[in-house]
Amino acid sequence: MSSNADDTQHEINPATDGLVGAKVEFADLPHVPCGWVVREYKIGDRVLKLTIPDQPDALLEDREVLEANERDDYMPYWAYLWPAAIHMSQSVMQANWPTGTRILELGCGVGLVGVAALACGHHVTMTDYDAKSVAVARHNALINHFDQFEAAQLDWRTPPAATYQVILGCDLLYEQRNLVPILDLLEKMLEPGGTCWLADGGRSVAHQFWYLARERGYAVTMRDHEGHEINQPGFRYQLFQLTRPQR
Repeated sequence: MSSNADDTQHEINPATDGLVGAKVEFADLPHVPCGWVVREYKIGDRVLKLTIPDQPDALLEDREVLEANERDDYMPYWAYLWPAAIHMSQSVMQANWPTGTRILELGCGVGLVGVAALACGHHVTMTDYDAKSVAVARHNALINHFDQFEAAQLDWRTPPAATYQVILGCDLLYEQRNLVPILDLLEKMLEPGGTCWLADGGRSVAHQFWYLARERGYAVTMRDHEGHEINQPGFRYQLFQLTRPQR
């Protein structure tokens, strides 16, 4: 099974280290071989609950996943709570966007970033290519007592006719084949003058995105996990902040 193990192994699920959670079953969640567990994460001044696969590595041996991987190189990345999501959620909590900002989240995974945006009072549409991810993100929004949101599948190659003031994405820049489709989607779904935040754990492929986005006319700022501006892409967490030109 192909993967970006060398580039991402150090990132996988350390966010759960030392956290205790009880295994649970929910009727609205799909089956996973390792079962589900609920953990709590302090994001800003909020404590958010998150239902996640207990041992996401177990999905790598699941027959359905193996068959999908043979067909199109599928990997269940959605099942991991990547550390970059923790940092990005903290940044979202500190953002100065007006309450009620219309936000689209790409590749929502288990939904932490989208739930953090909901906690700030924004109107959030959480999306992912994987139906299981969408179900989990919806579930996690509901168990945190949010009900004014949308959750839907989205293929970046065929974006719908809708635009947003802010577009968020976390850990999307792990394969070169994703870079152009993401930028093409922004051309259609990010409002002129709008903002896109893409967080990355420091993968080598993400460096190319910095150059490609600037070639498309975006003003690009990068920040580290403490919010300090950095001048060049690196090999640690980085938040790409893109501003689309007014046209």
